[in-house]
Amino acid sequence: MFIATWSLVTGMVLIVVSSVIGCGSVRSPFWSSLPETVGNRTDAVDAIMSRVDAGAPPTELPVVPAPPITIRDAESLQTATYRDLTLDETIRIAMTNSRVLRDLNATILRAPDQLATDESLSLVQTDPQAGIEAALSAFDAQIYALGKWQNNDRQFNNRFFGGGANAFQQDTHDYVMQLSKRTATGAQVAVRSITDYDANNATGNLTPSAWQTQWHAELRQPLLRGGGLTFNRIAGPSALPGVYNGVLIAKANNDISVAEFREDARNFVSNVINAYWDLAYAYRDADARGEALERARKTWQSYDAQKTANRRGGSAEALAREQYYRFKSEYQDAVAGKLVGRTQTNNSSSGGTFSGIGGVLATERRLRLLIGLPITEGDLLRPSDEPMTAPVVFDTDSLSVEAVRLRAELQQQRLLIQRRKMELLASKNFLLPTLDLVSIYRVRGLGKDLAGSDSALQEMGTFNHQEYEAALEFKMPVGYRQAHAAVQHAKLQIARDEAVLHEQQRQILHDLLSTVAETDRAFALAETSLNRYLAARDALDALEANREAGLPISLEQLLDSQRRLSESQTKYYLAVTEYMVAIKNVHFETGTLLQNTEIRIAESFDAM
Repeated sequence: MFIATWSLVTGMVLIVVSSVIGCGSVRSPFWSSLPETVGNRTDAVDAIMSRVDAGAPPTELPVVPAPPITIRDAESLQTATYRDLTLDETIRIAMTNSRVLRDLNATILRAPDQLATDESLSLVQTDPQAGIEAALSAFDAQIYALGKWQNNDRQFNNRFFGGGANAFQQDTHDYVMQLSKRTATGAQVAVRSITDYDANNATGNLTPSAWQTQWHAELRQPLLRGGGLTFNRIAGPSALPGVYNGVLIAKANNDISVAEFREDARNFVSNVINAYWDLAYAYRDADARGEALERARKTWQSYDAQKTANRRGGSAEALAREQYYRFKSEYQDAVAGKLVGRTQTNNSSSGGTFSGIGGVLATERRLRLLIGLPITEGDLLRPSDEPMTAPVVFDTDSLSVEAVRLRAELQQQRLLIQRRKMELLASKNFLLPTLDLVSIYRVRGLGKDLAGSDSALQEMGTFNHQEYEAALEFKMPVGYRQAHAAVQHAKLQIARDEAVLHEQQRQILHDLLSTVAETDRAFALAETSLNRYLAARDALDALEANREAGLPISLEQLLDSQRRLSESQTKYYLAVTEYMVAIKNVHFETGTLLQNTEIRIAESFDAM
């Protein structure tokens, strides 16, 4: 009873010491997992498997969306109800509703693991194999305990082997408690308590039974391979050539993941802005085609009335009717839209090239999907921001410097190069032989009893029986083939990644200058398209005035003027929308898009 109590006390002391030394990452006691993972109760896993066997049916039915608003419901957008949104409001809604950073390519169905979510950074940081906590765990204190009980009853042909008796009977107990820890220099430090009890019938014993107890302090310090702060912080204590999982490598990987998440967030915001201006253009395109349809309707009615009065042949009425239905089909497409391409990131340019494809209803549904609103509601989303029509002049020198400094892709590559350089440092350590210093200090005690007068513990407390040993262990591979390969591999990785970084910078600067040039092109085209639109409107107004005044006009010229006005109006709206997307793309290429939209990325997670 005393032995069990003493061992329990010793164990509790070691647990407390270990928690103080290096177990700051412990979140909950180990016994909290006992009900679910130990024993023969399988309630938890049976509940899970029952759903697996049933094909994992949904736990609850989804909220069924309302039927979509279609062209039959919205022949005229004038009768619809709207929810006006600014671009800032749209981005705020998107970030509020976006636990998953969505895209419009159905990646959530095709490759859900590729999408970033709110948990992406936390998953990297809590990775039990490659995370920072996993790397730090290699230096956690470890507790080891052993209790062994043995009874022996043997016959010996020679008394010498039986301790002076031919029949040897023995009862032994062995108790071991150890606390060990690896230090940042690669040393292994251990403190252990060893207690054994031996009761036997050997004739040479001082007493029939005896307790022996001892305390050990042991140190194993690598002097060459595996030693030192640099190697252990980079590679970790269990590294192999080419396999490094130290704290600094884990920190670099974590920072790379933060840069990747910042890139995903930037792409998401860029897609939201693209979808916003897609919808803005869709409304303007529908308005222009609606005006053209109304003009064509009046023209057709006029010539139809003349045909009824037998004042004009049927060909004129048919031409006006054909143009009316032509404009009606274009208006229907402008209202309903088609399931075709849209402006998105990496569509011919990093920030996305404006597609110029209208369709209010289809584009509005895509925006709802992207920003996390119900796919259909009673009203339609409508952008309220007006496109910018003033010229913007960019300083390409300062923008180039910002792009090289801020682009997430370059940050990832630069971090990767720094990680490669640390790996090169660690790989050079394997060119050294293994030379370990081993030192052990022991204090012993022997007695009939474990505690009390003339006991093993009392004798150990006198420090009369102290022992010390030291050793050097040496080991070296002949040729160092693997180590030399690891060093050469690390150097080649650095050379490759630096070449990639150089080309990435050239590509980004090319894309930046291209988007700056695109802003000038789009603005110039907007001015030209506006002048064309005004000229087409003046031409049509003159023809309409002559017709109302009773002057003869050419029907073909009238219908052609109507088409020209509709086309020029659409082209103008297309150009100003391209201008807005191009301005956004400049900030995208510069790496300041998140800053301009006042979005901050949290680089850590709250401990659970």
